[in-house]
Amino acid sequence: MDEYTLPQEALDSLDEIDRSLHQMLMLAELSASDGDMNRANLQTVLEYLQRKIDRAADRLDEL
Repeated sequence: MDEYTLPQEALDSLDEIDRSLHQMLMLAELSASDGDMNRANLQTVLEYLQRKIDRAADRLDEL
């Protein structure tokens, strides 16, 4: 294996983190808009995405 090649498991975890961060950014932009948003629900989803990121980061630590 090339010294710059990451295992597929690491790439999958980084992909999951990237997708979750992108979703969090979209939710933050929605929250900042003038629309009538249920901020409590948005916060719940943000916390769920944070837990997904934490789990993916834990998998990276185990590699």
